[in-house]
Amino acid sequence: MAKSIRNCFVSYHHDRDQKYLEKLRRTIGGMMVADYSLKDDIGDFTEDTIYKKIRSKMRSCSVTIVLVGERTGHRKWIDWEIWASLRSYSHSDPLRCFKPNGLLAIYLPVDGYSIPERLQDNIDSGYAVCMDWRNLESDFESKVNYAHWKRTNNAYKIDNSRERIDNNYWDLLGFKI
Repeated sequence: MAKSIRNCFVSYHHDRDQKYLEKLRRTIGGMMVADYSLKDDIGDFTEDTIYKKIRSKMRSCSVTIVLVGERTGHRKWIDWEIWASLRSYSHSDPLRCFKPNGLLAIYLPVDGYSIPERLQDNIDSGYAVCMDWRNLESDFESKVNYAHWKRTNNAYKIDNSRERIDNNYWDLLGFKI
């Protein structure tokens, strides 16, 4: 039986982690994984336009990959991308419907992690799959397939109950500023 190509959306801190995204894109070139992420920085668009672009990309995806670095958990759009990927959408047009994505966290080789709270909720519930960046070449494709499997078989474990964060923030001694 032929393997299916998994369409993935990658969520990451654009300014800090772009080099890891580029390495990920080079690495998956020979794998049964397709990158459906946004290719350009769209931070200057309105929130509504950004959200529509994210949602339209996710419509074609079955797994959302979160590159977890030092500032990932403090980014509004990363939280919104995770939130959107964990929601199902119904519409009269079947091409505009989709079910929640699988969720894969990749821990980058940095000094410390800032894990988005919504991602942590889904790690704790057993829905999200995790891996270390060092194992990218050996484990990535199997982890994507496992996240896809969980999407189909463990959707009841999704925890998307938090309110979306409204702004990027800094964490200073446990306080969001």
